[in-house]
Amino acid sequence: MDRRRRRKIWMLPCLILAGFLIFVGVRMISADTKTEVHLTYTAPTTDFSGLDYSQEFGQWAVALNGKTIAKSTDKLPAQPTASTAKMIMALAVMEKKPFSLGEGGETITITDELYNIYHLYNAANGSTTPVQIGEEISEYDALVSALIASSNNMADALAIWAFGSLPEYQKYAQEKLERLGANDTTVGPDASGFDAGTTSTAEDLAKIGEAVLKHPVLADIVGKASVNVPVAGVIENTNKLLGIDGILGVKTGYIGDASGYCLVSGYKEGEEIITLAVLGAPYRQTSFDATLELVEDAQKKITSRVLVEKDQEIGYYENWWSGKTPITTTEEKSGVMISEAEAKFSDAEGELEIKSSETAYSVSLRHEDFPSRPSFWQRFLHVFGWEIK
Repeated sequence: MDRRRRRKIWMLPCLILAGFLIFVGVRMISADTKTEVHLTYTAPTTDFSGLDYSQEFGQWAVALNGKTIAKSTDKLPAQPTASTAKMIMALAVMEKKPFSLGEGGETITITDELYNIYHLYNAANGSTTPVQIGEEISEYDALVSALIASSNNMADALAIWAFGSLPEYQKYAQEKLERLGANDTTVGPDASGFDAGTTSTAEDLAKIGEAVLKHPVLADIVGKASVNVPVAGVIENTNKLLGIDGILGVKTGYIGDASGYCLVSGYKEGEEIITLAVLGAPYRQTSFDATLELVEDAQKKITSRVLVEKDQEIGYYENWWSGKTPITTTEEKSGVMISEAEAKFSDAEGELEIKSSETAYSVSLRHEDFPSRPSFWQRFLHVFGWEIK
């Protein structure tokens, strides 16, 4: 047999082998190497359908994480806030002149202007804290006087000291409220709320009260029953509900018939802060009684519960070369869910996010290590439908 004929005989098997190798190579290269994530966890359902509480005066609202979760049946117009406006002042001042819990902040010197403000409020029978010209008072003590004793002159003194004037404070505070989502609140010409020009709704004041209770320094202040400050001596908190049914604060208010008696309160449910606002009560005791009734109703229906247990399997990774790899939690997580919640797995963060319209919780996760890509032999055998793990 000549050489040319032998070459032809061997050419066909070589072409077949080459084609086979190319086929295998392409299949190995193009093999799907994606690892899929399957979430099997389902957030608990909720049966919250509102509160039974109702009142025949004014308006009320309950807030959680800046969202209204229960309120008066009808949306009522904004009304004078009275001294609950001092919460707005405190938030604005602490943003402009911040200091940490345990510190006293900067020093305020009582000028002729600030001394005259004290006399003006005194003459109008407004709540005041005695001061003297030249007196130096810490920012902390001034806030204590404004929030605990509801001192009108100290509220204005803080605003003027921090912002230079009441008009400048008014401008800053209005912008601050917009950032808080309190869009139905208008800041009047003073920082104390003594002027009826500062108006708000129960929904907005509940949100503002929540911001106060989430601020470490301000929460510490409004949670004190009494404090000893320079010149004025011992001052008592106007909020007599502190400690009852877990109430942490926040602020009372009254400037006559224009406002009625107002009260913003807050308590903790699990790790969350629930705030409540009652406006327009005919008597102070009525505002206290109504708030306690509202708190008791809320505590029955707005409860913290276990959302996910520790070591609970919430899903798994899956691919053809290593099978299923369970994903489990590293911690138990409890929370308050008012509306229906959805769960989302963040692969990049290694977290499970459980989120409803008013709250969100992150749960850390773990899983056993698995090869992110198949080996050479796994790819090769996979071409023929054989798999090894």
